[in-house]
Amino acid sequence: MSEAFAIGMDVGGTHTKIGLVSSAGRLLGYQSIPSDLGGEDAAPFLERTMRIMAGYLQAQPAQGLGIALCSLVNAEHTGSLLSVNAPALNGLNLKQIYEERFGLPVQVMNDVNAYALAEYHFGAGRGARRLLCLGLGTGLAIAVILDGRLVETWGGIVADAGRIILDPNAEVRCKGGVRGSAEALCGSAAIERLGRAAYQREVITAHEIIQAAREGRDLQARQVMAEVGGHAGHLLAILAPVYFPQRIIITGGTSEAGEALLEATRGRFASLIGEYMQELTYLESGERHRVEIVKGELGPEAAMIGCAYQLRMHDQ
Repeated sequence: MSEAFAIGMDVGGTHTKIGLVSSAGRLLGYQSIPSDLGGEDAAPFLERTMRIMAGYLQAQPAQGLGIALCSLVNAEHTGSLLSVNAPALNGLNLKQIYEERFGLPVQVMNDVNAYALAEYHFGAGRGARRLLCLGLGTGLAIAVILDGRLVETWGGIVADAGRIILDPNAEVRCKGGVRGSAEALCGSAAIERLGRAAYQREVITAHEIIQAAREGRDLQARQVMAEVGGHAGHLLAILAPVYFPQRIIITGGTSEAGEALLEATRGRFASLIGEYMQELTYLESGERHRVEIVKGELGPEAAMIGCAYQLRMHDQ
Protein backbone atom coordinates (compact mmCIF):
# COMPACT_ATOMS: atom_id res chain seq x y z
CA MET A 1 0.00 0.00 0.00
CA SER A 2 1.41 3.40 -0.93
CA GLU A 3 1.91 6.02 1.75
CA ALA A 4 -0.57 8.82 2.27
CA PHE A 5 0.51 12.33 3.23
CA ALA A 6 -0.68 15.21 5.38
CA ILE A 7 0.67 18.64 6.24
CA GLY A 8 1.60 19.24 9.86
CA MET A 9 1.99 22.73 11.33
CA ASP A 10 3.51 23.28 14.77
CA VAL A 11 2.74 26.80 16.02
CA GLY A 12 5.18 27.76 18.74
CA GLY A 13 5.57 30.97 20.68
CA THR A 14 8.80 31.80 18.83
CA HIS A 15 8.79 29.81 15.58
CA THR A 16 6.25 27.93 13.48
CA LYS A 17 7.23 24.79 11.57
CA ILE A 18 5.29 23.49 8.58
CA GLY A 19 6.12 20.13 7.02
CA LEU A 20 4.95 17.24 4.90
CA VAL A 21 4.37 14.02 6.88
CA SER A 22 3.80 10.49 5.64
CA SER A 23 1.33 8.04 7.19
CA ALA A 24 4.35 6.06 8.42
CA GLY A 25 5.43 9.02 10.54
CA ARG A 26 8.21 10.20 8.24
CA LEU A 27 8.84 13.94 8.01
CA LEU A 28 9.75 14.53 4.40
CA GLY A 29 10.83 18.13 4.89
CA TYR A 30 9.72 21.30 6.62
CA GLN A 31 10.10 25.06 6.75
CA SER A 32 10.39 27.25 9.84
CA ILE A 33 9.24 30.85 10.09
CA PRO A 34 9.02 33.35 12.99
CA SER A 35 5.59 33.14 14.60
CA ASP A 36 5.27 36.87 15.39
CA LEU A 37 1.96 36.26 17.15
CA GLY A 38 2.51 38.40 20.23
CA GLY A 39 0.25 41.22 19.04
CA GLU A 40 -3.35 41.28 17.86
CA ASP A 41 -3.08 40.82 14.08
CA ALA A 42 -2.76 37.24 12.87
CA ALA A 43 -3.33 38.06 9.17
CA PRO A 44 0.39 38.18 8.17
CA PHE A 45 0.95 34.83 9.90
CA LEU A 46 -2.02 33.24 8.15
CA GLU A 47 -0.84 34.52 4.78
CA ARG A 48 2.72 33.22 5.23
CA THR A 49 1.62 29.78 6.40
CA MET A 50 -0.91 29.39 3.60
CA ARG A 51 1.73 30.25 1.03
CA ILE A 52 4.03 27.54 2.38
CA MET A 53 1.20 24.99 2.55
CA ALA A 54 0.17 25.77 -1.02
CA GLY A 55 3.70 25.03 -2.16
CA TYR A 56 3.66 21.61 -0.51
CA LEU A 57 0.23 20.78 -1.89
CA GLN A 58 1.30 21.73 -5.40
CA ALA A 59 4.16 19.24 -5.17
CA GLN A 60 2.35 16.46 -3.26
CA PRO A 61 -1.40 15.87 -2.75
CA ALA A 62 -2.29 15.57 0.93
CA GLN A 63 -5.25 14.18 2.85
CA GLY A 64 -5.51 17.12 5.22
CA LEU A 65 -3.82 19.56 7.55
CA GLY A 66 -2.90 19.01 11.18
CA ILE A 67 -2.33 22.09 13.36
CA ALA A 68 -0.59 21.93 16.75
CA LEU A 69 -1.00 25.03 18.92
CA CYS A 70 0.95 26.28 21.94
CA SER A 71 -2.33 26.98 23.69
CA LEU A 72 -5.43 25.76 25.38
CA VAL A 73 -7.74 24.52 22.63
CA ASN A 74 -11.46 25.27 22.56
CA ALA A 75 -14.06 22.56 23.10
CA GLU A 76 -14.80 22.27 19.38
CA HIS A 77 -11.09 21.84 18.58
CA THR A 78 -11.30 24.62 16.00
CA GLY A 79 -8.69 26.98 17.44
CA SER A 80 -6.99 28.54 20.43
CA LEU A 81 -9.02 29.16 23.57
CA LEU A 82 -6.09 30.85 25.33
CA SER A 83 -2.45 31.19 24.35
CA VAL A 84 -0.16 33.33 26.48
CA ASN A 85 2.68 32.88 23.98
CA ALA A 86 0.73 33.40 20.71
CA PRO A 87 -2.21 35.62 21.72
CA ALA A 88 -2.96 36.79 18.16
CA LEU A 89 -4.57 33.39 17.52
CA ASN A 90 -6.96 33.56 20.47
CA GLY A 91 -10.55 33.21 19.34
CA LEU A 92 -9.81 32.47 15.68
CA ASN A 93 -11.54 29.53 13.99
CA LEU A 94 -8.40 28.16 12.40
CA LYS A 95 -10.12 24.97 11.30
CA GLN A 96 -12.61 26.95 9.22
CA ILE A 97 -10.00 29.39 7.88
CA TYR A 98 -7.72 26.67 6.51
CA GLU A 99 -10.51 24.38 5.37
CA GLU A 100 -12.05 27.18 3.32
CA ARG A 101 -8.67 28.04 1.84
CA PHE A 102 -7.62 24.52 0.83
CA GLY A 103 -10.80 22.41 0.78
CA LEU A 104 -9.15 19.78 3.00
CA PRO A 105 -10.05 18.49 6.48
CA VAL A 106 -8.21 20.23 9.30
CA GLN A 107 -7.55 18.92 12.81
CA VAL A 108 -6.50 21.31 15.60
CA MET A 109 -4.84 20.15 18.81
CA ASN A 110 -2.47 21.19 21.57
CA ASP A 111 1.20 21.01 20.60
CA VAL A 112 2.43 18.83 23.47
CA ASN A 113 -0.39 16.37 22.79
CA ALA A 114 1.01 16.24 19.26
CA TYR A 115 4.53 15.63 20.60
CA ALA A 116 3.24 12.84 22.81
CA LEU A 117 1.32 11.12 20.00
CA ALA A 118 4.35 11.16 17.72
CA GLU A 119 6.66 9.75 20.39
CA TYR A 120 4.11 7.15 21.50
CA HIS A 121 3.61 5.72 18.02
CA PHE A 122 6.98 6.32 16.38
CA GLY A 123 9.55 7.26 19.03
CA ALA A 124 10.61 6.96 22.66
CA GLY A 125 7.12 6.24 23.95
CA ARG A 126 6.58 2.94 22.17
CA GLY A 127 5.55 0.15 24.53
CA ALA A 128 4.60 2.37 27.49
CA ARG A 129 1.08 1.89 28.79
CA ARG A 130 1.14 5.15 30.79
CA LEU A 131 3.19 7.89 29.18
CA LEU A 132 3.85 11.41 30.43
CA CYS A 133 5.34 13.90 27.97
CA LEU A 134 6.91 17.14 29.18
CA GLY A 135 7.37 19.76 26.48
CA LEU A 136 10.00 22.43 27.19
CA GLY A 137 10.51 25.43 24.94
CA THR A 138 9.25 29.00 24.93
CA GLY A 139 6.63 27.71 27.35
CA LEU A 140 6.02 24.48 29.27
CA ALA A 141 3.24 21.92 28.93
CA ILE A 142 2.49 18.26 29.50
CA ALA A 143 0.50 15.50 27.82
CA VAL A 144 -0.56 12.09 29.08
CA ILE A 145 -1.35 8.98 27.06
CA LEU A 146 -3.12 6.05 28.73
CA ASP A 147 -3.53 2.82 26.78
CA GLY A 148 -3.01 4.61 23.49
CA ARG A 149 -5.45 7.46 24.15
CA LEU A 150 -4.71 11.08 24.98
CA VAL A 151 -6.11 12.17 28.32
CA GLU A 152 -7.86 15.54 28.17
CA THR A 153 -9.67 17.33 30.97
CA TRP A 154 -10.36 20.85 29.68
CA GLY A 155 -8.91 23.16 27.06
CA GLY A 156 -7.73 20.27 24.92
CA ILE A 157 -5.06 19.34 27.49
CA VAL A 158 -4.69 17.15 30.55
CA ALA A 159 -3.42 20.00 32.79
CA ASP A 160 -1.93 23.48 32.52
CA ALA A 161 1.31 22.35 34.13
CA GLY A 162 3.16 25.52 33.17
CA ARG A 163 1.13 27.32 35.84
CA ILE A 164 2.02 24.90 38.66
CA ILE A 165 3.82 26.92 41.33
CA LEU A 166 7.24 25.49 42.14
CA ASP A 167 8.59 28.42 44.16
CA PRO A 168 6.05 30.80 45.72
CA ASN A 169 8.90 33.04 46.91
CA ALA A 170 10.34 33.56 43.42
CA GLU A 171 10.16 37.04 41.93
CA VAL A 172 9.79 35.89 38.32
CA ARG A 173 6.43 35.33 36.65
CA CYS A 174 5.41 33.49 33.50
CA LYS A 175 3.47 35.21 30.72
CA GLY A 176 0.30 34.00 32.40
CA GLY A 177 1.24 36.19 35.38
CA VAL A 178 1.83 33.31 37.81
CA ARG A 179 4.75 33.92 40.16
CA GLY A 180 7.23 31.10 40.64
CA SER A 181 5.47 28.87 38.11
CA ALA A 182 7.08 25.96 36.30
CA GLU A 183 7.09 27.94 33.06
CA ALA A 184 8.65 30.96 34.77
CA LEU A 185 11.50 28.75 36.02
CA CYS A 186 11.93 26.41 33.04
CA GLY A 187 10.85 28.32 29.92
CA SER A 188 13.21 29.96 27.45
CA ALA A 189 12.90 33.32 29.22
CA ALA A 190 14.24 31.66 32.38
CA ILE A 191 17.18 30.18 30.45
CA GLU A 192 18.01 33.62 29.06
CA ARG A 193 17.67 35.28 32.48
CA LEU A 194 20.04 32.73 34.03
CA GLY A 195 22.35 33.05 31.02
CA ARG A 196 22.63 36.82 31.34
CA ALA A 197 23.69 36.42 34.96
CA ALA A 198 26.09 33.55 34.26
CA TYR A 199 27.82 35.18 31.27
CA GLN A 200 27.50 38.79 32.44
CA ARG A 201 26.03 39.70 29.06
CA GLU A 202 23.16 42.01 28.19
CA VAL A 203 21.86 39.74 25.42
CA ILE A 204 22.09 35.97 25.07
CA THR A 205 19.57 33.58 23.55
CA ALA A 206 18.23 30.35 24.97
CA HIS A 207 19.30 28.65 21.74
CA GLU A 208 22.93 29.64 22.31
CA ILE A 209 22.91 28.26 25.84
CA ILE A 210 21.16 25.03 24.87
CA GLN A 211 23.60 24.43 22.03
CA ALA A 212 26.64 25.12 24.23
CA ALA A 213 25.31 22.77 26.91
CA ARG A 214 24.70 20.02 24.35
CA GLU A 215 28.21 20.37 22.97
CA GLY A 216 29.66 20.49 26.49
CA ARG A 217 31.99 23.30 25.64
CA ASP A 218 31.50 25.54 28.66
CA LEU A 219 30.61 25.16 32.30
CA GLN A 220 28.21 28.11 32.48
CA ALA A 221 25.84 26.63 29.92
CA ARG A 222 25.78 23.29 31.72
CA GLN A 223 25.13 25.01 35.04
CA VAL A 224 22.23 27.00 33.58
CA MET A 225 20.66 23.87 32.12
CA ALA A 226 21.26 21.96 35.36
CA GLU A 227 19.28 24.60 37.26
CA VAL A 228 16.44 24.38 34.73
CA GLY A 229 16.63 20.58 34.87
CA GLY A 230 16.33 20.66 38.66
CA HIS A 231 13.11 22.64 38.41
CA ALA A 232 11.83 20.24 35.75
CA GLY A 233 12.58 17.29 38.03
CA HIS A 234 10.66 19.01 40.84
CA LEU A 235 7.67 19.48 38.53
CA LEU A 236 7.76 15.83 37.45
CA ALA A 237 7.88 14.73 41.09
CA ILE A 238 4.64 16.67 41.65
CA LEU A 239 3.01 15.14 38.58
CA ALA A 240 4.14 11.52 39.08
CA PRO A 241 1.67 10.58 41.86
CA VAL A 242 -1.12 12.16 39.83
CA TYR A 243 -0.56 10.28 36.54
CA PHE A 244 1.61 7.29 37.64
CA PRO A 245 3.77 7.33 34.47
CA GLN A 246 5.76 4.28 33.47
CA ARG A 247 7.89 6.47 31.24
CA ILE A 248 8.46 10.21 31.03
CA ILE A 249 9.61 11.83 27.79
CA ILE A 250 11.11 15.31 27.66
CA THR A 251 10.59 16.99 24.30
CA GLY A 252 10.72 20.44 22.74
CA GLY A 253 13.60 22.70 21.85
CA THR A 254 15.06 22.83 25.36
CA SER A 255 15.43 19.04 25.43
CA GLU A 256 18.19 19.46 22.83
CA ALA A 257 20.50 20.43 25.71
CA GLY A 258 20.74 16.66 26.25
CA GLU A 259 22.36 15.17 29.32
CA ALA A 260 23.12 18.54 30.92
CA LEU A 261 19.37 18.90 31.36
CA LEU A 262 18.39 15.24 31.77
CA GLU A 263 20.92 14.38 34.49
CA ALA A 264 19.68 17.21 36.68
CA THR A 265 16.04 16.32 36.01
CA ARG A 266 16.54 12.67 36.87
CA GLY A 267 18.57 13.51 39.99
CA ARG A 268 15.99 15.91 41.38
CA PHE A 269 13.12 13.53 40.60
CA ALA A 270 14.93 10.63 42.29
CA SER A 271 15.75 12.66 45.40
CA LEU A 272 12.16 13.82 45.86
CA ILE A 273 9.99 10.84 44.93
CA GLY A 274 12.12 8.15 43.30
CA GLU A 275 11.88 5.54 46.04
CA TYR A 276 8.12 5.87 46.37
CA MET A 277 7.62 5.47 42.63
CA GLN A 278 9.80 2.35 42.70
CA GLU A 279 7.55 0.89 45.39
CA LEU A 280 4.58 1.44 43.12
CA THR A 281 6.29 -0.39 40.26
CA TYR A 282 6.84 -3.33 42.61
CA LEU A 283 3.14 -3.43 43.50
CA GLU A 284 2.25 -3.42 39.81
CA SER A 285 4.82 -5.81 38.35
CA GLY A 286 6.58 -7.60 41.21
CA GLU A 287 9.84 -5.85 40.31
CA ARG A 288 11.32 -2.56 41.50
CA HIS A 289 12.51 -0.22 38.79
CA ARG A 290 12.85 3.49 38.25
CA VAL A 291 10.47 5.61 36.25
CA GLU A 292 12.30 6.18 32.99
CA ILE A 293 13.02 9.81 32.13
CA VAL A 294 14.25 10.00 28.56
CA LYS A 295 14.69 12.50 25.77
CA GLY A 296 12.27 12.30 22.88
CA GLU A 297 13.66 10.46 19.88
CA LEU A 298 11.97 12.53 17.18
CA GLY A 299 13.39 15.94 18.06
CA PRO A 300 11.74 19.37 18.00
CA GLU A 301 9.93 18.45 14.77
CA ALA A 302 7.80 15.78 16.45
CA ALA A 303 4.69 17.93 16.82
CA MET A 304 4.32 18.15 13.04
CA ILE A 305 4.28 14.36 12.93
CA GLY A 306 1.86 14.04 15.83
CA CYS A 307 -0.76 16.48 14.57
CA ALA A 308 -0.66 14.88 11.12
CA TYR A 309 -1.12 11.45 12.74
CA GLN A 310 -4.04 12.76 14.82
CA LEU A 311 -5.68 13.98 11.63
CA ARG A 312 -5.43 10.51 10.12
CA MET A 313 -6.80 8.86 13.26
CA HIS A 314 -9.58 11.42 13.52
CA ASP A 315 -10.83 10.56 10.06
CA GLN A 316 -10.88 6.79 10.59
